[in-house]
Amino acid sequence: MALFSSSKYPSTDKYEAQQQQLISDFERFSNYKNADELHRINELKELINSNDFTSKVEKLKKDRFKNTSEFKKESDYLSKKKSAKFKTYFKYLKAGLPERVKQIASSDKLTELTELIEYVASDEFATTRQEKGFKKTDAYKKLQQFKRLKKDSDIKFYNKQIKSPRYNNYIKLHDSDELNSYLELEKEVTSEAFLKFKSYMNDKKKYHKSEEFGNIQEYNKLLKSSDYLWFIKTDKSNQFDELNNWTLCFDDSFDTAQLNKNKWITGYYWGKALLNKTYVLENEKQFFIDDNIELNGSGIQLNTKATKTKGLVWDSQRGFMPKDFDYSSAIISSGQSHRQRYGKFEAKIKVEHCHPVSHAFWMVGEKVSPQIDIFRFGDKKANKLNVGIQTLNGQKAIKNTKTVKGAKFNNDYFIYSLEWTKEKLCWFINGVKVHEQTSNIPNTPMYLVFSSHITQEINDLKTAANMKIKWVRCYNKTN
Repeated sequence: MALFSSSKYPSTDKYEAQQQQLISDFERFSNYKNADELHRINELKELINSNDFTSKVEKLKKDRFKNTSEFKKESDYLSKKKSAKFKTYFKYLKAGLPERVKQIASSDKLTELTELIEYVASDEFATTRQEKGFKKTDAYKKLQQFKRLKKDSDIKFYNKQIKSPRYNNYIKLHDSDELNSYLELEKEVTSEAFLKFKSYMNDKKKYHKSEEFGNIQEYNKLLKSSDYLWFIKTDKSNQFDELNNWTLCFDDSFDTAQLNKNKWITGYYWGKALLNKTYVLENEKQFFIDDNIELNGSGIQLNTKATKTKGLVWDSQRGFMPKDFDYSSAIISSGQSHRQRYGKFEAKIKVEHCHPVSHAFWMVGEKVSPQIDIFRFGDKKANKLNVGIQTLNGQKAIKNTKTVKGAKFNNDYFIYSLEWTKEKLCWFINGVKVHEQTSNIPNTPMYLVFSSHITQEINDLKTAANMKIKWVRCYNKTN
């Protein structure tokens, strides 16, 4: 970010809305990365771009039935079916002639005729036929039966068939390997599976009916998904780099009716943690009391009031000393719950301007020095505040701070931020960098403090002197 040079900061509401939108978009982006839709898109992308898929698509577009081995089988079948021998065979078979020939061949009359033919051709019959009284013999009777059988219609049909070319063609093909091969081929090419395959291969729209086409259509449709288009556009941007740089490690939205005592103590750490006492420093004109801390479920308010109270002052020479105070204020600290070296620290704060009351969001470690002022507001003018580091040289305070202007800081909430690395410290107001320091960088863990002070003599508080905090967040740098 560029160093602050404008006379105005971005609107806090607008800046925070942008930040919230960025977080919302980041959640949406992260959720979509694990969404079923994106998983399906990537799955289809890998599938469609594979060599196997591409080959299948090309095959679907180009392949026809005539280019298949099934077509060759069908052509072979039709050629054989049209051949004279197969046409003659099935026509002869269909007429029932082979069955009739078979029946006659196994009949008694053909058996008798066969025996008679053999008999009338024998020497015995020839001799008997030359003898007198032949017509009265059994031989003559057999000759007459022979003549009758030769004229029998079945015998004449049988003799005609077995001498015919059609019957010889039938005998040659029947039960032959050639016929069996033909019948097997006919069974295959007339099967439901074969006809279904042929119909599919001849379908000019088979590619558009295929699973592959459906996958491509689904993929192209998903690519037009509003969520996917948003995801791709967002993925190409660097808008989440800042979010990815930080991991939330401590926060409070002060959305309860009571202060979370697991996170905050209400006094200087050294008094509360070590002695269970609240005290102020010898230059402070106010005392910290818990009654000046208000929570309404949507933020916390630290009040400074004209209130007579008693408390302890730390005197560098005499230690803790009792004192009467005319004014009271409040302080909260994460000294017992959260300390951090390096990171990002920010809070949304609104301050009331009532000089010489000073409001501060600051950090300090185990020792009183160094101290980082994320902001300190207490100038005579409401359009000034200070940021920077305070250190000690012996007992002398050394301030390495900068006065920041640009807005009446009491008019609205502002988001005050500090980014602390090993190399530098950067201060921001509503995302605008207002100061940077690259020397004397603290390297010890520090905790957060929000407090209001009076360090000058004062006659009266003429206006309210409150500091309101909506939320506070601390982040670690993401590896």
